[in-house]
Formats: sequence, C-alpha cells, structure tokens
Amino acid sequence: MFRRPVLQVLHQFVRHESEVASSFVLERSLNRVQLLGRVGQDPVLRQAEGKNPVTIFSLATNEMWRSGESEEYQMGDISQKTTWHRISVFRPGLRDVAYQYVKKGSRIYVEGKIDYGEYMDKNNVRRQATTIIAGKNLVIITVFSSLK
Repeated sequence: MFRRPVLQVLHQFVRHESEVASSFVLERSLNRVQLLGRVGQDPVLRQAEGKNPVTIFSLATNEMWRSGESEEYQMGDISQKTTWHRISVFRPGLRDVAYQYVKKGSRIYVEGKIDYGEYMDKNNVRRQATTIIAGKNLVIITVFSSLK
C-alpha cells in the first residue's frame, strides 16, 4: 500500500544526493488541514476591488479532556477548549455552495491549506491573520431527527 510513495521518496532522495551541490532542486512539501466543527456565523461573500470574490465564515473546533487523578475510572473535571478558525472559499463552484447552504450552527468538514498573512485594519494598524483556504472538499453534515 505504501510501497509506491516510499519508492518515490527514495528516488527523489537519490536523485537529489547525486546532483551537484550548487544546482537548484525543487522539493515537494505538504500544507494540508482537515477540520470538523460547527459554523459560528453565516457566511459572508466579499469581493475586493480587482480581486476574485471569496466566501468567508468562522468554524469552531473543540478539544475535551478529563483532569484528575484517575482518568481510567472517569473521575475528575471535564475541561474543554474551543479554537476558532477563519475559513475562506475561493473556488467558484464551492464558494457559491458554501455561501448558499452553510449556515450558523451547521456541522461541516473542511479540507484545505493554512495561510498566514497581514492586513491593515481601519485604524491603519498592521494585523496578522491566519486563514484556512478551503480546497476541493467542504462537506455539510446534516442530522435528521426521527419522525414520529
């Protein structure tokens, strides 16, 4: 199952090591994020002057753990941490679907890449922003209650 990717990595390593040290070698890298959480606000469709439109929304993910002496017997207090992520959707078809169907409280799965950037706020103060740029997969998970 993993044989082919391992062989590709080994082949690249051997090729890299055999080249002259002063030559330029392009490396492959990976920037991938997978999130499953709840939407914190309805999506907003924005378009800056001269740029492509983007759908933006926030996504909350939760981490829970039990504190105390004995986790085995489920004693102790349960703690939770919520992390908020800014999701940007640029792909035309996916952008429109996200804007139309994603709503506050929706449970969704997003695959994408992480991007760090800077912007100037309305007071001309430079701010840093971390954004998840949605890729090909954005799945809205709906749960239907049983009918009586």
